[in-house]
Amino acid sequence: MSNERAKALLGRLADLRMQVAQDGEALYQRWEKDITRDVFHDSARNLAHYLALRRHDLQELQWELIPMGLSSLGRLEARVMPTIDSVVASCALIAGAEGPVGYPPEEEFTRGESMLGSKSESILGPEPQDRYTRIMVTLPTEAAREPQIIHDLVERGMEIARINCSHDDEEAWAAMITHVRDASARFDRPCRVSMEIPGPKVRIDRVLSSVRKARVFTGDRVFLTGKKRMYLPRGMGVAISCSYEEMVDYVAVGEAVIIDDGHIESVVEEKVEDGVVLRVTRVVSERGVLLRPEKGINFPGIDYKIPLLSLRDEEILDFICQHADIIGCSFVRDSEDVKLLRHAINQRLEKPDTLPVIIKIETLESMRILPEILVASASHVPTAVMIARGDLAVEVGYARLSEYQEEILWICEAAHVPVIWATQVVETLVKTGIPTRAEVSDVTLAAKSECIMLNKGPHINEAVTFVGDILSKFEKHVYKKTAILRRLSIASETFDKLT
Repeated sequence: MSNERAKALLGRLADLRMQVAQDGEALYQRWEKDITRDVFHDSARNLAHYLALRRHDLQELQWELIPMGLSSLGRLEARVMPTIDSVVASCALIAGAEGPVGYPPEEEFTRGESMLGSKSESILGPEPQDRYTRIMVTLPTEAAREPQIIHDLVERGMEIARINCSHDDEEAWAAMITHVRDASARFDRPCRVSMEIPGPKVRIDRVLSSVRKARVFTGDRVFLTGKKRMYLPRGMGVAISCSYEEMVDYVAVGEAVIIDDGHIESVVEEKVEDGVVLRVTRVVSERGVLLRPEKGINFPGIDYKIPLLSLRDEEILDFICQHADIIGCSFVRDSEDVKLLRHAINQRLEKPDTLPVIIKIETLESMRILPEILVASASHVPTAVMIARGDLAVEVGYARLSEYQEEILWICEAAHVPVIWATQVVETLVKTGIPTRAEVSDVTLAAKSECIMLNKGPHINEAVTFVGDILSKFEKHVYKKTAILRRLSIASETFDKLT
């Protein structure tokens, strides 16, 4: 590259740096007055700078930086300004010109990763000895009466036990927690308890069918009602009731209704008395899909807002705040939901904002304002984010899921907020004992996160061992998106053949 081209590039970099610094600082100043956790100030500033940078299209600039041997800015989430300053300083040396900034102190480059690591440990527990990414497991109902289930999971490498409070009751949860504490002490392995409030997720309340098992196939018609009194309209073999009665009033003919995390897709065929008729357009199996209570119902075409906490959620919070190490909440949609959640929790704590929270991102609405949600939560309380890929895929479409989950990872890393990668991780292995090839690759993608969540199933124990083994091997080669260039055996063997 000629000296003149290097100088021209330096000028563009200097302008970009000045713009990012100014815009980022202005955004941070808007947030600063509401931050009560001192440890979040640097994180909020870094997030603001990251958002200021990503306002620009950097593609052309990246390709010009690469031939100069400079960072293409593709790995700067945790340390935005130090990376930009370093690139500017290096470009100035190449151009033989005086740049606007010099090299930042070396410790600036590790501060972001160190802060993310520290926050991950405070929320999710100590980093495992042989891997960076922790393993969370949703406990089955049987774990309440069979302590060996939990003991096996802890021994195999479960670092966080998740209790989904949509199921079971306080007596069962208390038994699960006792078993987790006992297993943690027995094997001298830290294991935290995360309890999740159901939140405003719309679910199947009841199922009414003319046959014993309500299995539906493509082309079937299903009656959806919000009424407590259920019946089968003439000519229909299955009906389901919705946990939120008013939702049925919102849907219009032609709109999509997705059931059971996308296992059943349907459209509203007609509106009738007391409900709507759904026409099933796709099911995931030729053998049909069984309709069961408590499975989720999504209405991706409707902009609706349900109160974050139900009366039952408020009751559950009393128990959670006494027993849990972490509290999760589904379907947080905006900063007002975050404030409501914090207020409800703090009413039950002696010291406010001390119980870490996990915010589940599972709607397009929350995805679009993720920075606002992160600042509203992490400014006051230790916060992690769960990528709930099931509901998120239904909301944004499967074709865009990978794009959105990457964006969540970028933004959370910029805010030094740990991420939990969830939904259908090695699902086939958990159910059948044999993983698919795609599931193995999914685990390596999930290694970019601080935690992987596995769901319950008959082979969950084997799945924990399997995932832990993959992570321990893969993370010797990659941290986040950065390749770790260890000695590569293939390369060595290639040259050995020449001697």
